[in-house]
Amino acid sequence: MMTLIAGCGGSDPPPAQQPQAYNGQYPQQQPGYPQQQPGYPQQQPGYPQQQPGYPQQQPGPQPGQDPNAQPNGGGFQIPGLPGQQPAASGGGSAQALDPNLAQLAVAPLTVFANTEAPGMTKEGATIAGNFQEGQTLESAFTFQPGKCYTVVAVGAGIQNIDIEMQYVTPLPGIAPSIAKDSQTGAQASIGGKGNCLKPISPFPANAKFIVRAAKGAGVAAAQLYVK
Repeated sequence: MMTLIAGCGGSDPPPAQQPQAYNGQYPQQQPGYPQQQPGYPQQQPGYPQQQPGYPQQQPGPQPGQDPNAQPNGGGFQIPGLPGQQPAASGGGSAQALDPNLAQLAVAPLTVFANTEAPGMTKEGATIAGNFQEGQTLESAFTFQPGKCYTVVAVGAGIQNIDIEMQYVTPLPGIAPSIAKDSQTGAQASIGGKGNCLKPISPFPANAKFIVRAAKGAGVAAAQLYVK
């Protein structure tokens, strides 16, 4: 017969469980922060994690932006100065200039007017502009009965400049022509050399003259004369 004997002193408590070593080292637990799992890159606070396998994005032009665009957006250009990019031609309005900044055209305009509009007086201010080929500049005036009108224009750098007089009407797209110049070259006039234009109507009419760079680019100036 087997006899069961219970010890009087009780059994010894099991030994405390020792932490398991990872590669021979024990990971350090930082108070207040979750345990960093081995095998994952450290996440930096405040910065998105760069994913492996994707190249770093380089700064460059945004979608729809011209990669050749100038930082200052272009600006005023004087024909013939180095380092300036020519604007696209094909129409639109020329860049209006103070006549004092367009003496390349204003000075010869005065000489030309002495032969085209002798004895006449200026009507309105001189207009001047920086033109690309096909661009226009215009000025309004009142076509008064009993008066006679001449308009002259001179270009510097422009091979062919055109002038036209038109009536101004309230109907969009309708602007009847009064007259056009017949010259070719950098100088043009309407009603020059004693052939000034007289209104047929007994009533005043709104009108305008239009200067156009038909060929070439540069500075141009124009002036209306009356007597």
